[in-house]
Amino acid sequence: MTDTRRDRDKQSILFVCCGNRERSVIAENLLRQRLKDDYPQLSDMVRIRSAGIFPKTYLKHARDHGIIFEYPYFNKAPNVYAIEYLAKKGVDISSYRSRQIDENMVNEAGLILAVDRLIRDEIIQIYPQSLGRILTFKEFVHGPDQPDLDIGDPMKLPDIDKKTGAWIWPDEYPGTYINDIEKCLWNSMAKFAEYIQDKE
Repeated sequence: MTDTRRDRDKQSILFVCCGNRERSVIAENLLRQRLKDDYPQLSDMVRIRSAGIFPKTYLKHARDHGIIFEYPYFNKAPNVYAIEYLAKKGVDISSYRSRQIDENMVNEAGLILAVDRLIRDEIIQIYPQSLGRILTFKEFVHGPDQPDLDIGDPMKLPDIDKKTGAWIWPDEYPGTYINDIEKCLWNSMAKFAEYIQDKE
């Protein structure tokens, strides 16, 4: 069996955020690392990916505040926050380029984890076949009844560096969403292991 065919046959988990340059990239790589460290027998049984989407309401919100995201929105390097954070974990993502979610990704993924409700709802609107397979990451970890189901602020707007296109956040903001991702992974590894084993 070729490597490409083998990848297609694996169970797939897809993380999605806005732009695929920070939150979903961090979650993807941390989960992959944690599986290798804590559940090495499962790490080759699952394909973990990430992608991005720009919700229409978010783009309008940005335009209303004078912020225009450079088009095309994807095929861009991760933001420095993700690069530096993952480098400290021994993971180099400097060559990664952001990807836009598409129908093939949605149809392939057995589990789609959106970082916030705005992303989740936009995916469901565009790809109704995702229903039953899509949750926010916090829903997957804690269930749907907690008051805060978002990692980061779904409507928060960055400043954009005109030379590099990098998104610039207030100093404290990346730490808050990174902390949320870490907590979600810490509390969900047994669930991920159970999910992967049940799907085999």
